Amino acid sequence: MCGILAVLGCSDDSQAKRAKILQLSRRLKHRGPDWSGIHQYGDNYLSHQRLAIIDPASGDQPLYNEDKSIVVIVNGEIYNHEDLRKNLSSKHTFRTNSDCDVIAHLYEEHGEDFVDMLDGVFSFVLLNTRDNSFFAARDAVGVTSLYIGWGIDGSVWISSEMKGLNDDCEHFEIFPPGNLYSSKTGGFRRWYNPPWFSEMVPCANYEPMILRKALEDAVIKRLMTNVPFGVLLSGGLDSSLVAAVICR
Repeated sequence: MCGILAVLGCSDDSQAKRAKILQLSRRLKHRGPDWSGIHQYGDNYLSHQRLAIIDPASGDQPLYNEDKSIVVIVNGEIYNHEDLRKNLSSKHTFRTNSDCDVIAHLYEEHGEDFVDMLDGVFSFVLLNTRDNSFFAARDAVGVTSLYIGWGIDGSVWISSEMKGLNDDCEHFEIFPPGNLYSSKTGGFRRWYNPPWFSEMVPCANYEPMILRKALEDAVIKRLMTNVPFGVLLSGGLDSSLVAAVICR
């Protein structure tokens, strides 16, 4: 997985601050050795350490919309990006073939309400330079790691690991899974609200073929890659089943 670090509203747009954030971002280098990128807009900084899986040639981050007014850094994978891209292609031009390139354009169409359209594992920070607002989100069950902190100067820090935060934040915490944080409200909001969160799930008969199909579909959509991959066999039944589906 990649590493992301965002520092937002720190009231310091100096070269010294930029250098400091680059230094902190390098603490996440082990998460993404293929590329290091940073975007600065005023006193907002978005940095990225990339592990190239989809579109290794041109999918470097940060990612942008057409006029670069929307800036995004992402850690994760969007499994349904091809379908989303098709729906957006009549109005939008994509800069890369990265699966994460759809996020900036979805925001232009739907605002902060697009997150539940994403099928994948992800954590991202999006900066809208048109009104100097930002928001961040984490996937439904927290497969990707994400932490948030607040500086004494009122800045908001968001990082894939705590080591990107602990030098400069007076308080930091785990970014809750299935939530987004918006600068417009200054707080969290749950975007993942399946019916079974608040309702009893009715009993159903065991249907082995339905279970098998669900497992196969889950494995297949995770094979989305432009680079070689492997399977870690732990010796248990679950990893053996995953390997068997992949071989087929």
